[in-house]
Amino acid sequence: MQYSSTEKASGRVSAFYLPALGIRLLFLALLWVWGTGAAEAVPAANDTLAISLLTCAPGSETYALFGHSALRVTNPGRGLDRVYNYGTFDFRTPNFYWRFLRGDLRYFLSATSFAEFWEEYRRENRAITEQVLALRQPEARLLHQQLETTLHSPSRFYQYQFFTDNCTTRLLGHLRNVTQAQPLSYTYADSAIRYRQLLAPYLAPAPWVSFGMNIGLGMPADRYAPFEQRLFLPLELQRALAHTSRLGQPFVQQTRPLLTATPPPRQPQVFTPSFCLVGLGLLLLLTQLLPARYAAAQRVLQRSFLTAAGLLGCFLVGLQLISLHSPVHGNYQVLWLQPTHLFWAFVRPCRVWQPFLAAALLGIVVGGLLGWVVDYMEPTSEFGLLCGLLFWQLLVLFRRCGQMSELQKQAG
Repeated sequence: MQYSSTEKASGRVSAFYLPALGIRLLFLALLWVWGTGAAEAVPAANDTLAISLLTCAPGSETYALFGHSALRVTNPGRGLDRVYNYGTFDFRTPNFYWRFLRGDLRYFLSATSFAEFWEEYRRENRAITEQVLALRQPEARLLHQQLETTLHSPSRFYQYQFFTDNCTTRLLGHLRNVTQAQPLSYTYADSAIRYRQLLAPYLAPAPWVSFGMNIGLGMPADRYAPFEQRLFLPLELQRALAHTSRLGQPFVQQTRPLLTATPPPRQPQVFTPSFCLVGLGLLLLLTQLLPARYAAAQRVLQRSFLTAAGLLGCFLVGLQLISLHSPVHGNYQVLWLQPTHLFWAFVRPCRVWQPFLAAALLGIVVGGLLGWVVDYMEPTSEFGLLCGLLFWQLLVLFRRCGQMSELQKQAG
């Protein structure tokens, strides 16, 4: 078949135009696909969760002496910046102090904005340190989901246990849960020390709180705390994570201070437990050296001291019977802080009481030695002073019972 020159020219143009049109369409299609992918990639890049551990320095209030831990979840693409806190309790709870002592005060998980959290600690003048954790995105999303699910369910409430289940151990539990496929490994481990020794630096700024807490804690506080069992304290967990790795890589990507506190001026503490007990001992000695006509003053002071010791012993027994806090159980200090001191405060000296007083004196000796053996009661500490004063006053009462018996014999 033959074509005219016009047809041939038209054919050449069509043959050239069709491939060029296909190339253009293909280019536009590729451009559209690339643009769509880029548009989707921008939100994906911005939709990244970051998980951080916030460690708050100890404060001046009793409940804040040991510091605090919380988890921060951020997502810049969604404007998310929340702090999850397991250390929340409600002061308006009916019978708050009774429930706190008994151990059934409900603590719960709460969430707030980072700005509110930061402002609260700024007002309290407490430093905040952030550790950004090297979690993969599926792990970070799972952790955030767990926190949100717990926050909106009854499981956000829990029974607080100081050594084993608190605001810090709960967060550590979440971290272990989401990293269980590739567990964390600690690159150091300190030697085990007793719980009392571990708490001592935190209690040092509050001697009266230290005095009361060490009396209230029982034998569980005298056990050795291995490295991982020390992570109930916020600063211990912060230190442990700084030396934690996973698959040979550091688990903490970045550590940065978020809030710096101004150290408060140190106030000299004069009326410490040791100072007061030494003063009491001097008063007891002074009244005992006074002439016989001032014997009433010595008896009043002795009875007041034994009454206070007896009431404290009753409190310790009651605490062991009703409290759900396991650290207060098995408190051997009732061997020297005996509830029967309350009886000796008002008993009339008589020979019949001497065997019972001898048993009470033996209990003080055994209790004091037991405390000394577990490195809890040192001879120069306030507990050694208190134990010594109790032994002395019961010994005085024991001798007085013997003297009254002799007087009765002479009168007979």
